[in-house]
Amino acid sequence: MKALSILGPVDGNELGFTLVHEHLLANPPEVLSSKDPDLVMPSVEKAISELKLFAAAGGKTLVEGSPISYGRDVQGLIKIAESVPQVHVIASTGFYTAQTLEDTFSRKSVDELAEIMIREILEGMNGTKYRAGVIKVAVSYFNIHPVEEKCLKAAARAHKETGAPIQVHTTYGTMGLEVASILKREGADLGKVLLLHMDENLDLWLMEKVLRSGVNISFDKFGRVRYRIPEEKRIKYLEKLIEKGFENQIMVSTDMGRRSYFKSYGGGPGLEYLPKIIIPRLKEMGWSDEIIDKLFIENPKRYLAFLP
Repeated sequence: MKALSILGPVDGNELGFTLVHEHLLANPPEVLSSKDPDLVMPSVEKAISELKLFAAAGGKTLVEGSPISYGRDVQGLIKIAESVPQVHVIASTGFYTAQTLEDTFSRKSVDELAEIMIREILEGMNGTKYRAGVIKVAVSYFNIHPVEEKCLKAAARAHKETGAPIQVHTTYGTMGLEVASILKREGADLGKVLLLHMDENLDLWLMEKVLRSGVNISFDKFGRVRYRIPEEKRIKYLEKLIEKGFENQIMVSTDMGRRSYFKSYGGGPGLEYLPKIIIPRLKEMGWSDEIIDKLFIENPKRYLAFLP
Protein backbone atom coordinates (compact mmCIF):
# COMPACT_ATOMS: atom_id res chain seq x y z
CA MET A 1 0.00 0.00 0.00
CA LYS A 2 1.02 3.59 -0.65
CA ALA A 3 0.54 6.89 1.13
CA LEU A 4 -0.15 10.07 -0.84
CA SER A 5 2.43 12.81 -0.40
CA ILE A 6 1.99 16.21 -2.01
CA LEU A 7 4.51 15.14 -4.67
CA GLY A 8 2.75 11.83 -5.34
CA PRO A 9 2.27 8.29 -4.02
CA VAL A 10 4.92 6.85 -1.69
CA ASP A 11 5.33 3.17 -0.89
CA GLY A 12 4.47 2.55 2.75
CA ASN A 13 7.84 0.93 3.36
CA GLU A 14 9.55 4.20 2.38
CA LEU A 15 7.73 6.38 4.91
CA GLY A 16 10.18 5.63 7.73
CA PHE A 17 10.22 7.82 10.86
CA THR A 18 6.99 9.82 10.70
CA LEU A 19 5.56 12.86 12.44
CA VAL A 20 1.81 12.33 12.01
CA HIS A 21 0.68 15.87 12.84
CA GLU A 22 2.71 19.04 12.33
CA HIS A 23 2.54 22.48 10.72
CA LEU A 24 5.06 23.97 8.32
CA LEU A 25 3.11 26.98 7.10
CA ALA A 26 0.00 28.59 8.55
CA ASN A 27 -1.96 31.78 8.16
CA PRO A 28 -4.96 31.13 10.42
CA PRO A 29 -8.07 33.31 10.11
CA GLU A 30 -8.19 36.53 12.09
CA VAL A 31 -10.45 35.04 14.75
CA LEU A 32 -7.41 33.02 15.85
CA SER A 33 -4.38 35.03 14.68
CA SER A 34 -5.57 38.33 16.19
CA LYS A 35 -5.54 36.72 19.63
CA ASP A 36 -2.36 34.72 19.10
CA PRO A 37 0.01 36.07 16.39
CA ASP A 38 2.47 33.27 17.23
CA LEU A 39 0.22 30.95 15.20
CA VAL A 40 1.10 32.77 11.97
CA MET A 41 3.92 30.87 10.23
CA PRO A 42 4.30 32.46 6.78
CA SER A 43 7.91 31.79 5.79
CA VAL A 44 8.60 29.10 3.20
CA GLU A 45 12.35 29.58 3.68
CA LYS A 46 12.18 29.04 7.44
CA ALA A 47 9.97 25.98 6.97
CA ILE A 48 12.55 24.55 4.56
CA SER A 49 15.33 25.15 7.10
CA GLU A 50 13.29 23.50 9.84
CA LEU A 51 12.41 20.49 7.71
CA LYS A 52 16.08 20.01 6.85
CA LEU A 53 16.82 19.74 10.59
CA PHE A 54 14.17 17.02 10.85
CA ALA A 55 15.70 15.19 7.88
CA ALA A 56 19.20 15.43 9.36
CA ALA A 57 17.88 13.83 12.56
CA GLY A 58 16.52 10.85 10.61
CA GLY A 59 13.00 12.05 9.82
CA LYS A 60 11.42 10.71 6.65
CA THR A 61 7.73 11.73 6.58
CA LEU A 62 5.67 14.62 7.94
CA VAL A 63 1.91 15.18 7.84
CA GLU A 64 1.18 18.90 7.44
CA GLY A 65 -2.04 19.39 9.39
CA SER A 66 -3.28 22.74 8.04
CA PRO A 67 -6.64 22.20 6.31
CA ILE A 68 -8.52 24.59 4.05
CA SER A 69 -9.92 26.85 6.80
CA TYR A 70 -6.64 27.11 8.71
CA GLY A 71 -4.80 29.15 6.11
CA ARG A 72 -3.30 26.28 4.15
CA ASP A 73 -0.67 27.42 1.63
CA VAL A 74 -0.60 24.88 -1.19
CA GLN A 75 1.99 26.64 -3.33
CA GLY A 76 4.25 27.10 -0.32
CA LEU A 77 3.97 23.43 0.61
CA ILE A 78 4.87 22.41 -2.94
CA LYS A 79 8.05 24.54 -2.75
CA ILE A 80 8.96 23.05 0.62
CA ALA A 81 8.40 19.47 -0.56
CA GLU A 82 10.46 20.05 -3.70
CA SER A 83 13.26 21.71 -1.71
CA VAL A 84 13.53 18.89 0.86
CA PRO A 85 12.78 15.75 -1.21
CA GLN A 86 14.30 13.47 1.43
CA VAL A 87 11.16 14.10 3.54
CA HIS A 88 7.73 13.05 2.28
CA VAL A 89 5.30 15.91 3.03
CA ILE A 90 1.63 14.89 3.21
CA ALA A 91 -0.93 17.70 2.86
CA SER A 92 -4.39 17.89 4.44
CA THR A 93 -7.83 18.66 3.08
CA GLY A 94 -10.82 19.39 5.30
CA PHE A 95 -11.88 22.08 7.76
CA TYR A 96 -10.90 23.32 11.22
CA THR A 97 -13.28 24.38 14.05
CA ALA A 98 -16.62 26.05 13.29
CA GLN A 99 -15.36 29.52 14.20
CA THR A 100 -12.81 29.38 11.35
CA LEU A 101 -15.25 28.49 8.58
CA GLU A 102 -16.42 31.22 6.25
CA ASP A 103 -20.13 31.28 5.43
CA THR A 104 -19.40 29.92 1.95
CA PHE A 105 -18.31 26.66 3.60
CA SER A 106 -20.43 26.52 6.77
CA ARG A 107 -23.65 26.79 4.75
CA LYS A 108 -22.76 23.87 2.49
CA SER A 109 -24.40 20.47 2.91
CA VAL A 110 -22.59 17.37 4.10
CA ASP A 111 -22.40 16.08 0.53
CA GLU A 112 -21.05 19.39 -0.77
CA LEU A 113 -18.34 19.47 1.88
CA ALA A 114 -17.48 15.84 1.15
CA GLU A 115 -17.19 16.60 -2.55
CA ILE A 116 -14.60 19.32 -1.86
CA MET A 117 -12.48 16.86 0.12
CA ILE A 118 -12.88 14.09 -2.44
CA ARG A 119 -11.81 16.40 -5.26
CA GLU A 120 -8.71 17.52 -3.36
CA ILE A 121 -7.68 13.90 -2.76
CA LEU A 122 -8.45 12.52 -6.23
CA GLU A 123 -7.69 15.53 -8.45
CA GLY A 124 -5.75 18.23 -6.63
CA MET A 125 -5.91 21.15 -4.21
CA ASN A 126 -6.80 24.71 -5.22
CA GLY A 127 -6.97 23.84 -8.89
CA THR A 128 -3.49 22.27 -8.95
CA LYS A 129 -2.47 18.68 -9.69
CA TYR A 130 -1.06 18.32 -6.15
CA ARG A 131 -3.28 16.14 -3.98
CA ALA A 132 -4.05 15.93 -0.28
CA GLY A 133 -3.28 12.65 1.47
CA VAL A 134 -5.12 13.18 4.77
CA ILE A 135 -8.57 14.45 5.77
CA LYS A 136 -8.46 16.88 8.72
CA VAL A 137 -11.49 18.03 10.70
CA ALA A 138 -11.97 19.41 14.21
CA VAL A 139 -14.26 19.64 17.23
CA SER A 140 -14.52 22.24 19.98
CA TYR A 141 -13.89 22.10 23.72
CA PHE A 142 -16.44 19.74 25.31
CA ASN A 143 -18.71 20.48 22.39
CA ILE A 144 -19.31 19.47 18.78
CA HIS A 145 -20.79 22.43 16.96
CA PRO A 146 -23.45 21.53 14.32
CA VAL A 147 -21.08 22.74 11.58
CA GLU A 148 -18.31 20.53 13.02
CA GLU A 149 -20.66 17.54 13.03
CA LYS A 150 -21.39 18.25 9.36
CA CYS A 151 -17.67 18.26 8.67
CA LEU A 152 -17.21 14.97 10.56
CA LYS A 153 -19.93 13.35 8.48
CA ALA A 154 -18.43 14.79 5.30
CA ALA A 155 -15.01 13.49 6.30
CA ALA A 156 -16.46 10.00 6.74
CA ARG A 157 -18.04 10.14 3.29
CA ALA A 158 -14.84 11.40 1.67
CA HIS A 159 -12.91 8.68 3.47
CA LYS A 160 -15.28 5.96 2.25
CA GLU A 161 -15.03 7.28 -1.31
CA THR A 162 -11.22 7.63 -1.42
CA GLY A 163 -9.81 5.50 1.41
CA ALA A 164 -7.86 8.48 2.75
CA PRO A 165 -7.24 8.55 6.52
CA ILE A 166 -8.98 11.01 8.85
CA GLN A 167 -7.40 13.18 11.56
CA VAL A 168 -9.63 14.90 14.12
CA HIS A 169 -8.44 17.87 16.17
CA THR A 170 -9.79 17.43 19.68
CA THR A 171 -9.70 20.58 21.79
CA TYR A 172 -7.76 19.69 24.94
CA GLY A 173 -8.40 16.00 24.37
CA THR A 174 -12.18 16.22 24.83
CA MET A 175 -15.06 14.67 22.83
CA GLY A 176 -13.08 11.64 21.69
CA LEU A 177 -15.81 9.11 22.41
CA GLU A 178 -18.41 11.28 20.70
CA VAL A 179 -16.23 11.70 17.61
CA ALA A 180 -15.65 7.95 17.39
CA SER A 181 -19.39 7.34 17.70
CA ILE A 182 -20.29 9.76 14.90
CA LEU A 183 -17.65 8.40 12.53
CA LYS A 184 -18.63 4.79 13.27
CA ARG A 185 -22.28 5.61 12.62
CA GLU A 186 -21.26 7.17 9.30
CA GLY A 187 -19.45 3.98 8.27
CA ALA A 188 -15.83 5.09 8.60
CA ASP A 189 -13.10 2.51 9.17
CA LEU A 190 -12.06 3.54 12.69
CA GLY A 191 -8.62 2.01 12.13
CA LYS A 192 -8.07 4.90 9.70
CA VAL A 193 -9.08 7.55 12.25
CA LEU A 194 -6.54 9.41 14.40
CA LEU A 195 -7.69 11.56 17.34
CA LEU A 196 -5.20 14.36 17.89
CA HIS A 197 -4.00 16.05 21.10
CA MET A 198 -5.19 13.30 23.44
CA ASP A 199 -2.19 13.93 25.69
CA GLU A 200 -3.63 17.32 26.64
CA ASN A 201 -6.09 15.38 28.79
CA LEU A 202 -4.08 12.68 30.56
CA ASP A 203 -7.10 10.68 31.66
CA LEU A 204 -6.25 6.99 31.47
CA TRP A 205 -9.85 5.85 31.85
CA LEU A 206 -10.97 8.03 28.96
CA MET A 207 -8.05 7.05 26.73
CA GLU A 208 -8.77 3.37 27.28
CA LYS A 209 -12.46 3.87 26.43
CA VAL A 210 -11.53 5.78 23.28
CA LEU A 211 -8.99 3.19 22.18
CA ARG A 212 -11.45 0.35 22.74
CA SER A 213 -13.74 2.03 20.21
CA GLY A 214 -11.13 1.16 17.56
CA VAL A 215 -9.67 4.57 16.71
CA ASN A 216 -6.01 5.57 16.97
CA ILE A 217 -4.79 8.34 19.27
CA SER A 218 -1.92 10.77 19.01
CA PHE A 219 0.34 12.02 21.78
CA ASP A 220 1.49 15.13 19.94
CA LYS A 221 2.29 17.73 22.59
CA PHE A 222 5.86 16.74 23.37
CA GLY A 223 8.02 19.80 23.93
CA ARG A 224 5.37 21.66 25.94
CA VAL A 225 7.12 21.90 29.30
CA ARG A 226 5.78 25.45 29.69
CA TYR A 227 2.26 23.99 29.97
CA ARG A 228 3.38 22.18 33.13
CA ILE A 229 3.11 18.65 31.76
CA PRO A 230 6.65 17.23 31.89
CA GLU A 231 7.81 14.75 29.27
CA GLU A 232 8.19 12.14 32.02
CA LYS A 233 4.43 12.18 32.61
CA ARG A 234 3.58 11.75 28.92
CA ILE A 235 6.05 8.88 28.65
CA LYS A 236 4.59 7.16 31.72
CA TYR A 237 1.09 7.37 30.24
CA LEU A 238 2.36 5.91 26.98
CA GLU A 239 3.90 3.06 28.96
CA LYS A 240 0.60 2.44 30.77
CA LEU A 241 -1.30 2.25 27.49
CA ILE A 242 1.31 -0.06 25.99
CA GLU A 243 1.06 -2.31 29.05
CA LYS A 244 -2.70 -2.50 28.44
CA GLY A 245 -2.07 -3.74 24.89
CA PHE A 246 -2.80 -0.62 22.83
CA GLU A 247 0.64 -0.26 21.21
CA ASN A 248 -0.83 -0.74 17.71
CA GLN A 249 -3.16 2.28 18.06
CA ILE A 250 -0.78 4.96 19.32
CA MET A 251 1.25 7.50 17.34
CA VAL A 252 3.47 10.36 18.49
CA SER A 253 4.17 13.82 17.13
CA THR A 254 4.84 17.38 18.32
CA ASP A 255 2.28 19.63 16.57
CA MET A 256 4.82 22.44 16.18
CA GLY A 257 2.24 24.98 15.06
CA ARG A 258 3.83 28.18 16.39
CA ARG A 259 6.79 30.29 15.30
CA SER A 260 8.16 30.06 18.84
CA TYR A 261 8.48 26.27 18.48
CA PHE A 262 10.68 26.42 15.37
CA LYS A 263 14.43 26.81 15.64
CA SER A 264 14.37 28.55 12.25
CA TYR A 265 12.31 31.36 13.82
CA GLY A 266 14.66 31.53 16.80
CA GLY A 267 12.59 29.31 19.07
CA GLY A 268 12.51 25.65 20.01
CA PRO A 269 12.55 22.71 20.48
CA GLY A 270 12.03 22.27 16.72
CA LEU A 271 10.96 19.46 14.43
CA GLU A 272 14.11 17.48 15.24
CA TYR A 273 13.05 17.11 18.88
CA LEU A 274 11.49 13.65 18.77
CA PRO A 275 14.14 11.82 16.71
CA LYS A 276 17.08 13.69 18.23
CA ILE A 277 16.08 14.02 21.91
CA ILE A 278 13.10 11.82 22.81
CA ILE A 279 14.05 8.64 20.95
CA PRO A 280 17.48 8.37 22.66
CA ARG A 281 15.74 9.05 25.97
CA LEU A 282 13.25 6.22 25.38
CA LYS A 283 16.08 3.85 24.52
CA GLU A 284 17.96 4.87 27.66
CA MET A 285 14.79 4.08 29.62
CA GLY A 286 14.75 0.56 28.19
CA TRP A 287 12.16 0.89 25.45
CA SER A 288 12.64 -1.81 22.83
CA ASP A 289 13.34 -1.01 19.20
CA GLU A 290 10.17 -2.94 18.36
CA ILE A 291 7.92 -0.65 20.41
CA ILE A 292 9.66 2.51 19.18
CA ASP A 293 9.31 1.38 15.59
CA LYS A 294 5.61 0.63 16.11
CA LEU A 295 4.80 4.11 17.40
CA PHE A 296 6.97 6.08 14.98
CA ILE A 297 7.13 3.92 11.84
CA GLU A 298 4.76 0.94 11.65
CA ASN A 299 1.59 2.51 13.05
CA PRO A 300 1.90 5.66 10.89
CA LYS A 301 2.57 3.46 7.83
CA ARG A 302 -0.56 1.39 8.44
CA TYR A 303 -2.61 4.50 9.08
CA LEU A 304 -1.36 6.67 6.20
CA ALA A 305 -1.15 4.09 3.37
CA PHE A 306 -4.42 3.76 1.46
CA LEU A 307 -3.52 3.58 -2.22
CA PRO A 308 -2.95 0.19 -3.93
